[in-house]
Amino acid sequence: MGGCVEVKGVSALCGKKEALQGVSFSLPPGSVTVLLGGNGSGKTTLLKVLAGEKEKTAGEISLPPGLKIASVPQEPASSMLGGCLREEMEMWGAGDLEVFDVLAFLGISHLLDAPFSSLSAGQIEICALALALSRRPGLVLLDEPFSPLDAVSRRRAASLVSSLNRDLGITFLIAEHDLDGLLPLGPRIVALKGGRTLAEGEAGKVLKELWSRGERALVPDFQKLYLSRGLPAPLSVGEAEDLPFSPTPAPNPPRTAFEEKSLSSSHLAFAWPGSPSLDIFDLSFDAFSGESLAVVGENGSGKSTLLKLLAGVLRPRFGRIRRRDRGLFFLPQDPSPLLALKEGEGLGREEFLTGSRGQMQRAADLLALGSGKRVILLDEPGRSLDGPARKEVGEEILRRARGGALVIFSTHDPDFCASYSDRTLCLLKGKKVFLGGSRELVGGLAFFTTPFRLAFPQKNVLTLKDCS
Repeated sequence: MGGCVEVKGVSALCGKKEALQGVSFSLPPGSVTVLLGGNGSGKTTLLKVLAGEKEKTAGEISLPPGLKIASVPQEPASSMLGGCLREEMEMWGAGDLEVFDVLAFLGISHLLDAPFSSLSAGQIEICALALALSRRPGLVLLDEPFSPLDAVSRRRAASLVSSLNRDLGITFLIAEHDLDGLLPLGPRIVALKGGRTLAEGEAGKVLKELWSRGERALVPDFQKLYLSRGLPAPLSVGEAEDLPFSPTPAPNPPRTAFEEKSLSSSHLAFAWPGSPSLDIFDLSFDAFSGESLAVVGENGSGKSTLLKLLAGVLRPRFGRIRRRDRGLFFLPQDPSPLLALKEGEGLGREEFLTGSRGQMQRAADLLALGSGKRVILLDEPGRSLDGPARKEVGEEILRRARGGALVIFSTHDPDFCASYSDRTLCLLKGKKVFLGGSRELVGGLAFFTTPFRLAFPQKNVLTLKDCS
């Protein structure tokens, strides 16, 4: 596995568009490298070229002799043909000992025979990684593997990547628009913009270079706080403690009192076929016109199930849902059916389905929020969005809520939750464990929280907006 992977002047097309334009960088053996870029920057195209799934139009790729490459796509469920992990691994020719070896290392033997249809997006992601590792690769390509994961699972997955890299010497190239959870690994970064290489090198050096060149959308908010003060960017909260800086908190906006009930759930219960227990358990809550309500919980906690029940896509086993307004818009996690419908309505004049996953998500979010409906349900609206798109969608959520609509959205992101929701409903295995102010929740937890809260626990600082 010795020797670098060298990418020299690589160009490639995505449809008729030139998605890569002379990209060059190297991957040292045994390294963890983040391919950083906004939505539509060429990350997925580059991974497909490296995996041999897409032809380049120019340039060279030099691979060490005998290097095996395994790739995990952005939507792994769409590429799985079997009904469960055992069937999928058998299709790939993995023997029983290989299956045991990989699943024991990952600690997911309990998922071996679980139907993929019953697994959360995060569980599907770990199954896809198991498939990749069963081929015993020297280089693993991961396309936005952390976007479907909750905040705690992101850290756990990053730790797993670190362990695989450190203990087995596997080289990783991880395409991401969000560095949350990855910077503590001390990765190398290759930054892309418009299909071109912006910067390459160690994380701290690249973040400083991006900041000085005005490419600040790629820099995480926590690191922006330090770079804006002329300080080096800390790669972790621990590193930040050694820097001589403490922000002055900005005043919090006053809490809004909501009075007009728009939706209510009374003793709601639901179980998927074959589930050994209830997936939604005795859930009662009220939601109000003019409110932005976040739904949070770990992968598999019932967030998507709840939104489908509220939308009428599923019928509860017990309990009742009352909606004051008949006008409702529900956007599920997969936005492609909505975008295909809008594409058809536009008779080809709109090109919703030709962008990156993040560009498609942004388009679908804005279509839903622009629908004019009085109740809007969004399942993971921030998923796969880069910083500017995430802010745009978040601000539109608040605008619609302040205009009198009820917006309910699920999220894995504590920053998005604190920034763009008034209240938060927290689920644990389908049961309500908290319903209250979003800042109260995010500011009171040790793990589902932001780096600002961890670095400045006495300051009531949760987001970059809170720092004056």
